Amino acid sequence: MSVTGDVARAGRALLWTARIYGGVIVAVLAFVMVVNIINPTGDAPPTGWEWFGLAMFPLGVFVGYALAFWKPMAGGITALACLAAWLVYVEFATGILFVAAIVAIPGVLYVVHAAKARQEGSTS
Repeated sequence: MSVTGDVARAGRALLWTARIYGGVIVAVLAFVMVVNIINPTGDAPPTGWEWFGLAMFPLGVFVGYALAFWKPMAGGITALACLAAWLVYVEFATGILFVAAIVAIPGVLYVVHAAKARQEGSTS
């Protein structure tokens, strides 16, 4: 097996790991959003600033990972940027950092894959 073939195989494995992991996150976020729409908690509607937080997470991360299936770099950056903005919104709450790190993993994988593919001159 050639080195080029091994690199291409590793790149595909990285991409599919990101797709599967990101797909799981998209499914969980979709489930949470649908449940909250179907069965609202009865709390007061979100304010303008709270809408910003909701637009970043879960909606922005959901859109980023969905986009990453077709455009890995754009989707990964979108998801990571939305997650970073959401962390600023929640003021880097200690209990949330672990969850944010887990949610960020597919975004990092997408960006790394796209950067390596761009460096090698191939398209993804």
